[in-house]
This record gives sequence, C-alpha cells and structure tokens, in this order.
Amino acid sequence: MLNKIISILVSFACIPLVTLGSDSAAEYVTLLQKPATLQQAEIQARQLMKAMTPEERFEFVCGDGFGVRAIPRLGIPELHFGDASCGLRIATDPMGKQIATAFPCTLLLAATWDTDAFHEYGKSVGEEFRANGRDFILGPGMNLYRNSKDGRSFEFLGEDPFLASRVVAAYVRGAQSVNVGTTLKHFILNDTENHRRAENSIVDDRTLHEIYLPPFKAGIDAGAWAVMTSYNLINGEWAGENKFVGTELLRHQLGFKYMTMTDWGSTWFGDRLAESGTDLEEPTGDALKKDRDKVFGSTNIDRMVVDILKTGIASGIYGLEGKGEFAKPEWRDKYPAHEKFAEHVNDEGIVLLANNGLLPLEPKLNGKIIVSGNAATLKELSGGGSGHVVGYHLNTYLEAVQKTFGISNVVYLENPTDAEIQSAKLVLLFSGRPPGSGYEGEGSNHPFALPDDALIAHCTTLNSHTIVNLICGGGAQMDWANQSAAIVLAFYGGQTGPDALLDILTGKVNPSGKLPFTIEGHFEDSCAAEDDELVNHGIIFVNPKELANRAGESRWSDFVERQGKDRFYTYDLKYKEGIFMGYRWYDEKNIEPRFPFGFGLSYTKFAYSDLNVVAKNGAPAATVSFSVANVGRVAGDEVAEVYVEFPQKDVPQPKKKLKGFVRVHLLPGETKDVTVQLGTDAFLFWNPQTKNWTGETGPFKIDVGSSSRDIKLANNVTFD
Repeated sequence: MLNKIISILVSFACIPLVTLGSDSAAEYVTLLQKPATLQQAEIQARQLMKAMTPEERFEFVCGDGFGVRAIPRLGIPELHFGDASCGLRIATDPMGKQIATAFPCTLLLAATWDTDAFHEYGKSVGEEFRANGRDFILGPGMNLYRNSKDGRSFEFLGEDPFLASRVVAAYVRGAQSVNVGTTLKHFILNDTENHRRAENSIVDDRTLHEIYLPPFKAGIDAGAWAVMTSYNLINGEWAGENKFVGTELLRHQLGFKYMTMTDWGSTWFGDRLAESGTDLEEPTGDALKKDRDKVFGSTNIDRMVVDILKTGIASGIYGLEGKGEFAKPEWRDKYPAHEKFAEHVNDEGIVLLANNGLLPLEPKLNGKIIVSGNAATLKELSGGGSGHVVGYHLNTYLEAVQKTFGISNVVYLENPTDAEIQSAKLVLLFSGRPPGSGYEGEGSNHPFALPDDALIAHCTTLNSHTIVNLICGGGAQMDWANQSAAIVLAFYGGQTGPDALLDILTGKVNPSGKLPFTIEGHFEDSCAAEDDELVNHGIIFVNPKELANRAGESRWSDFVERQGKDRFYTYDLKYKEGIFMGYRWYDEKNIEPRFPFGFGLSYTKFAYSDLNVVAKNGAPAATVSFSVANVGRVAGDEVAEVYVEFPQKDVPQPKKKLKGFVRVHLLPGETKDVTVQLGTDAFLFWNPQTKNWTGETGPFKIDVGSSSRDIKLANNVTFD
C-alpha cells in the first residue's frame, strides 16, 4: 500500500519511481534531482531513506568531519562544508597555499549599510565556494553585538536586529543565487566566548523575539538551507539538545524546513539531540555514538536523515554533485573581480570616528612619518578561528604607507622614543588585537582596552598629529580620544584593507561607513558589564562524573570548575537588560556613548529637509519621504537612518528603534529626494502577555537622522 501511495505521488510530480531496496546506485540518481517543490523533494528523500540500511542512516547523521558523508551504494554524494565569516577559510591548493579571497569581515560589511553590497558579498563568497567544490557556507554568523569584549564580534553584524536582518537576507539570497547553501549560525544567544560550552543564556520571551530572533527569521524567509545550533545552553538546556529551540522556535515559529546541524563538539547527550529537532551532529557524531543504543533505528534518526536528504535535493546541490557539475574551478577567474569588490566594501565600510581637520592628508607630505602599532606589519588582516582567512596579494599597512608617501619619508618604529615621536611630521598608529595578548577569535573574550593602549596614549600626548587607526572587530577603550588628530575604525579589512585605508586617509575615497554598534566610553557603561561567571554560579550537573566522562580531558576546561575535576558547573548569563540592548540601553539609561550607533564622519557635510510621513490605508504602515543635500565641497555617500519611537503605554518601549535606512550618493551641491517604506513590522512589538506581535494606534514619532544620537527631522503618525 505504501509503495502504491508513493508511486501515485511521484508520478504526479513527474519523478520516476525507484524500486525500494535496489542496490544499483544508477537507479537512485533521479531521486537526487531537484524537483519543482519542497514537498516533492521530501517524497524523494523518504524513498532514499527507506533504501538505506539502519546502519547507513545512523552513520549519515553523525557528520563526516566537515560535511555530510556519502552513501556510494545509493549514489548519494558527499556534501562539503567550509567556514566563511570573511571568505572561504580552508581552501588550499596542492602546495597548501590559500587560494581564496580574504574579504573584509562581516562586521565591516554591516558598516556599509549597503543592501547591494550585502547581496554581492554573499554571491562573491558563494562563487569561491563553487570554485573550490564546497557546497555549504558555515555562515553568515549573525549573533548580535551585545558585549564589546566578545571574541567573535568581527564575524557578526552589529547590535541592531533590523540592520542585521537586512544584511542576512541579502547575503543568503546572494550566495544561494549561485547554488551554494548558507548556514545561519549560531542558533541562538551565542553572544560571548568565555566558557561558551558552559554559558547558560537566561532570557525572557519578549527579548528573545524582539532582539535575537529577527535576523534568523530574515535568513529563513530569504530561503537559507541550513541552520547551526550554538554551544551555549538556553534557559538551562544546550541549544543542540533543546527541543524548544530546535523544534518550537526554529521549525514551528520561524518555519524552517531544511537541515540543522550542531556546532563542532557542542553536544553531550545523543538521545536529547535526536529528540530536539537537530539533524546532523558535527564533526563525527560523538554524542550520538555514546547513546547509540537509545537512538539506533528510531523514528528520530529517520527524520534526521530525511531533513538532510531533502535539503540536498531541494537545493539542487545533490543533483549538481551527482553530475559532477558543482565544482567550478574555472570560477577562479572571478577572483580579480572579487578582490576589486572587497576593496569597494572597505571603501564603504571603514568608519571615520574623529577628525580635528588633519584629514584628508596630502600625499606629498614633507617630513618624517612614523608608522607604529601592533598591526602595522600584520599581513593576515582577519580575526582568529573560523573567521581567519589568509588571502593572497597580501600587503601590510606599513607597505601601503610607504607606497603612498615614499619609502624615504616613512620610518617604522616598534617602540619610538619621546624625541622621535615629538619630531615627526605625522604619527600613524595601526593598532588592534593581533595574535597574542587580547586576540580576537573563538574560545575567549578579550579586554576592552587595546594591547597598544599605552603606546597610543603616549603618542597622542606627545604629538598632536597622531592618527589612530583601529584594526579590530569592535569598540575599544579610548581615553586618549580627545588628544588624537583623527580616529579611523578599519576593522579587519582582509587583503585589500591597507590600500583602502590609505585611500581614505588621503581623500582619494571619502569615508562613509557608519557604526553598526555603539562604542561605550567605559565598559562599565555597557549592559554586559555584570556578565561574570564567577558571580553567577549557575548549575551543578546532576551527574558531573557522567559529563566528565563524555567531555574527556580535552574539554574539561570549557566548564567552570569549583571542586576539582569531578565537579563541573555551567554559569548563568542573565540578559537583565531585556530589550534595552545596544543603543536602546544608552538611551534608556541616559548614558552618553563614546560614539553612538549609526555614527560616522565624512569629508563633506549633509543637510536634511522636507520630512513627510503618510500613513497607508488599511494597515499600520507608512511612507517616509525627505530630502538630503550635499552642502560640502566633495562628493560623498550619506546613510540616512529612520527610527520609530513607540508610544509609552502599559508595555515599556525603547526610546527609538531603527526601522529603515537608505544609502545616498551625492555630488557637491546635489539634493536627492529619499523615500523609505515602513511596513507593518515597524510598528509591532512582542507582547509577553499574549505571546504574539501586537500593534498600537499611536502616535508614533518618526525620527530621521545621521545616527541614533543625531536626529535631523521628526514627525508623528497615527493609525486608525
């Protein structure tokens, strides 16, 4: 009867039926081809699953080191994964040389506020995956910038859920337009690296839905083919073993229908993993194998197999791999275009934070230029871990300065003397968190102060022509800010970072990046200032010896030890700020940040006028129109930001929420009319009582400005 039903359905879908139980791989090839609908893909996946032995099904969901294993007997090809926060991390030629473009980090991409760039970035990275035969991007990383000490902020997209959502959606569409899968990570609340396997994120329902879920929803709505769970626990249970997270949130509320995988070595109990809704345990199914007797041959394993197969079929990747058409080594011819685009992203995303008038510099400076700082001679301009990409055509900031101003005018001094600093015409510091003290990457957080903080303070004190270039993935302590001639946040710019930064310093390119996060004056001002695992003791495991056995000595250090090797604790990280994260926090607490969210200077000036807000009939939605003029002397790009202020009624609301933005290019003296559409989502909040999205009639205040703290125009709108 079952075969008859399948036969009818497959026939209706115009897919040839394959006899179950056949051992000929050729007979199963048609089932790997992409059908017209996801429903048809599931029919094919179920038939393939039934043709697999119980042992094959179990091994299939256990991962293959860095992908999904092949089933040669049935013609099912292997799926290959690759890290990609800043480009393809693991692509090498036969000699071991990196052969992928080192793109600017995705936090810099977010600083462009350019939706076209978001899409092209995903597409370019996707093309390099095809060039190197990698089927799935393990990215984009999309956890939010809650804690400025987080070791992986450079891989993510800033503090605001609306901006992050726009980046994610465009990135996913760009990458998957060339048939490379994207993997939304890390689901969810993986916002710190300290003891990340032991960190228990405790968050309320409203905060989860308003702040941390929207970027994942945007990626899912854009069609992402995979989701990776996070290392941390969520309200007391690990994300990859958490049925509320893996099934209720991800599948039911967000509507995700494809493959989910664990982060590498992030799970402990295989039976809980199989029950949670997670499909694939990376790297090699360690937890599943420890609980093999509990899960082998179960319907949960069957479901996991079907989800993985369905994804490979519906995406078209299995079909391309099966015909040997996925890998496109000839697409390496696209690398020069990718490199040019990478420089464009740097041009648009590097943020000018401060300028006392010294910038832009004259390329024909007379006098000695001192170059110093721990990033001045760094070639690999990316953070550590999965976001580290070497690239090719590498050069350093020192070399870029020498090329711009002439070798004879430039001297590199690791530890300049007072006399040398004072006598210099110009001091260019390139400082960040390179390998060593305060490194940015996976596994730990870093201090808020830069390792070079004392050097920067000393140089800015002794020479008023000191320009500080920050080569890092976020904010830093800048008690010396008012003494510097200029401050530029260059992030991790990849292989084109040095040349792009020098073009901005000399005015060849007008800076236009805007901060996708707030930089606090002091870390104590931050909502994350009280995140301390030594204060928030967390949970003692019911059976710590069992966990110790499962972890092995190599992973004991992941936990907070209190009473020796047989007593392991998690720690509670309480999101006590709730929805008041990022600029919402500084607004609510009336704290003046060092540099506000959305801030960035230009070499020209912009003026705003003629705001008009029109409510749409039949729905809480509005059209916002205004004009932006370049009233300076050079061409430049302005990012105009639109915020919504909610009425303060029974449910507390932030003072403003970003709900729209547009990037505008203007010649000197030019004025452009700008229109931003605010949909219904812009006027809703998550009601913790009804557990649903809720609207108000108003009045809502619409703010238009150049940053969250620089509002130029405002008007009200009310809905019937």
